[in-house]
Amino acid sequence: MPERDEVLLRVEHLCQYFGRVKAVNDVSFDIKRGEIFGLVGESGCGKTTTGRSIIRIYDITSGSIYFKGQRICAGTLSYENAIKEARKGLKTAQGAEAERLKQVIAENRKAIEEARHDHKYSDRDYANKLAARLKKEYEEAAEQAGGDTEKLEQLKKKYRDDLRIAKNTRLITNIQMIFQDPVASLNPRMTVREIIAEGLIIQGVRDQKYIDEKVYEILDLVGLTREHAGRYPHEFSGGQKQRIGIARSVIMKPDMLIADEPVSALDVSIQAQVINLLGDLRDQLGLTILFIAHDLSVVKYFSDRIGVMYYGEMVELATSDELFAHPLHPYTRSLLSSIPLPDPHTEKKRKRITYNPLAAHDYSVDKPSLREIVPGHFVKCNDAEMARYEQELRGQL
Repeated sequence: MPERDEVLLRVEHLCQYFGRVKAVNDVSFDIKRGEIFGLVGESGCGKTTTGRSIIRIYDITSGSIYFKGQRICAGTLSYENAIKEARKGLKTAQGAEAERLKQVIAENRKAIEEARHDHKYSDRDYANKLAARLKKEYEEAAEQAGGDTEKLEQLKKKYRDDLRIAKNTRLITNIQMIFQDPVASLNPRMTVREIIAEGLIIQGVRDQKYIDEKVYEILDLVGLTREHAGRYPHEFSGGQKQRIGIARSVIMKPDMLIADEPVSALDVSIQAQVINLLGDLRDQLGLTILFIAHDLSVVKYFSDRIGVMYYGEMVELATSDELFAHPLHPYTRSLLSSIPLPDPHTEKKRKRITYNPLAAHDYSVDKPSLREIVPGHFVKCNDAEMARYEQELRGQL
């Protein structure tokens, strides 16, 4: 089993703006290697945008995203705004204050340069490291082969093939995404074999026999058969199409999967099959999963930790058991109260909690931030709310 204390992905102050629309605003969290992190919230709260920003479908507005300790995404808006404010102050500032503002401008310019460098060169640096490792392995193997000409020729051919693949490999390739709509995410003019193998071909794999073997192996892994490889997407059911999407992601041997509501478009009976498949793949391949959903009952069953988003902001974050046992934020309580119960007698008595942020909070003076109420349980609140939440937890424990 992978080491659970190792942070594989870290998101720091992520902001994703589209014009004046703040789709994601100052979101921070981390995902440990081997865990399933659930991201929940109502439609339009920024869950999918967060996932797409992580995998670099969008260029983030500001903040940083680190994967395997290396910054893969960097936004510069906050630095640019700091420079603008400092320039405004320079118009009237004198003496020590003017020097301080000049220093602020210089520091933020440097931060912008570093952010752009990390974003541009993270993939190139990763490919170079892979190439250097392959070269070292080849030299060691060649030395052990001695004067065996035939073995040296085989090693050289394998090294050339592996080197070509390494040069086309990107750090971001270690994160793959399963999209919400299995129909729209598959090219209708490509066979299943072509869809699943496309990533390998882009990476530089040329051995057709190897590609076919990998495609058949992955099809078996996701519950399909090798006969399905020659068919087109329209010949499959919704659940089968989602399995094809999963196979396309898994064949790249990623360290992390972003599952963007992978079961919301499927029948209830098929949802359980796909969820169980993802759980099996996690155990077999050691995957880390960011599971985006709005069905809290599914997320509770599947996730180790859960983050709750509302209007582009993270409002609560805790382990699955802790969140369901002690929900603190009013929006989280509202979400939990909306989960239907299978018992008709209990369902009749269930009371829905309505969340009204204007009535629930007074942030006119004391501004909120994401704070740790108890170890591992974070809630967006101000000082007064934090004291109340701490008191509530003491009463419940």
